[in-house]
Amino acid sequence: MLYSGHTHCAACGAKWIENRITMRQVGADFSDMYLGFDTKFVRTFVDLFAKPEAVINGYIKGRRVNYMDAVRYTLLALFITGIYMFFMRSSGALDQYMADFQEGYAQIGTTEENLKAFKTQKKMSEFFLDYLGLITLLTIPLLAFVGRMTFYGKRYFNFTEHIVFYLYTYAHITIATTPLSLPLLWISPEIFTYWSFVPFPAMLFYNAYCYKRCFNLDIQTTILKTLIAMVLLIISLIIIMFLAILLGFLAALLADKMGYDVKGFFEANFA
Repeated sequence: MLYSGHTHCAACGAKWIENRITMRQVGADFSDMYLGFDTKFVRTFVDLFAKPEAVINGYIKGRRVNYMDAVRYTLLALFITGIYMFFMRSSGALDQYMADFQEGYAQIGTTEENLKAFKTQKKMSEFFLDYLGLITLLTIPLLAFVGRMTFYGKRYFNFTEHIVFYLYTYAHITIATTPLSLPLLWISPEIFTYWSFVPFPAMLFYNAYCYKRCFNLDIQTTILKTLIAMVLLIISLIIIMFLAILLGFLAALLADKMGYDVKGFFEANFA
């Protein structure tokens, strides 16, 4: 509902726009959302370091005015990751990294086993880069399930609230670490190789930190719950891997029965 002289709807708060959208207006909206020092993005980014319970618990309890919502924050992280992947591919930095990686194998010895290992590593890296967004979306429900099993009880989050938790923590670690990855890849592929392992322990410690703040845990409980979560995650991954292998075997068997060249497919892609 709009009233004379008002610029926003009194019912929903939507801004009344009389003119058609222009690039200048889109740029201004983007600047207001992300580039200012007092924007939702900056407050969300800073407070997820300083007081993550204010962001995460606030969103879960409905206090969502001061911070970006979990889905939008995750979409921003995926957008940043997409830009990062684009520059890696278009600049040739990824090709240079793989060339240096292959040179490292050559120094060990150009045996057939080393060449196969390099090809496997390259294919795994390309697969991971091509489907990074999908892998992320599939990983978050798994982490939420592990978190739910680790912190089972009425005083803790339910499954959906754990998804919100991991949307924020995944997006935050991605936004915090990705801008450093590309310069390191250009400066030194060797340093980048070590840096590529940093987000995993960083995510582990950051999740533990956020759980401690959100649930007001002591140090001993936080360490214990972290160890339990790691064990549950390893067990879950083993079960998923076993089911994936089983389903893959059944699918290959069915495809072979239907006349497809399954052996040729595996030789072309995995040999």
